[in-house]
Amino acid sequence: MKVIISPIALSKALYVALDNKGVEVAGFLVGRVEEDHVLVTDSLWMGSRGGDVRVELDFNVMAKVTEELERERGGEVIVGWWHSHPRMGADFMSATDVETQRVYQAFFPHAVALIVDPAEYEKSGVNERSCSLYKIVSDRYEAIPLETTLELNELISASVKFMKKALGRYAGGAVLTQKAMFCGKERLGKNGELFIITLSIWTIILVLLFWILS
Repeated sequence: MKVIISPIALSKALYVALDNKGVEVAGFLVGRVEEDHVLVTDSLWMGSRGGDVRVELDFNVMAKVTEELERERGGEVIVGWWHSHPRMGADFMSATDVETQRVYQAFFPHAVALIVDPAEYEKSGVNERSCSLYKIVSDRYEAIPLETTLELNELISASVKFMKKALGRYAGGAVLTQKAMFCGKERLGKNGELFIITLSIWTIILVLLFWILS
């Protein structure tokens, strides 16, 4: 079964990886199974960080995410996981990655793993060294061709969700921590919100381009 990943899902995973270049980070892939393919519509990061070469996902958090998806996104489920390989390349799965993927496929046979390397992405954009999808087949990992979609309804829906989230945070008076008040080498606490707004604008532009070219 082939896998199609939305630009939104890939962009969010890359953003988190780029913002945490020194350590591995990990999150969940959200989507649904449609006839002959798995559609990955979103990627979530719940704050999971590891060391230089290892990160683990909290399965208690996974259970909470599953409950939230059932409440708020009818039909969408966790279809896999993603994590970063900072400065190591995304063109392989470690033994730990393989074991983690086995667990996911035991719960959901169509589950996939997305690996990203922020350093490789900055160097040469999207390719197999910076972004790769995998599955376990016959006790070995296999790469899955990276296919993306620009489905109109998906892009509009994602844009609306991002705008609501951004506006909600500003209306709620998001609080900056003391650490975030210092610039230096640290990024501003509002960086995440600025990214959401920027990504929303980018999404709208893609929608307009898609409409013009169709």
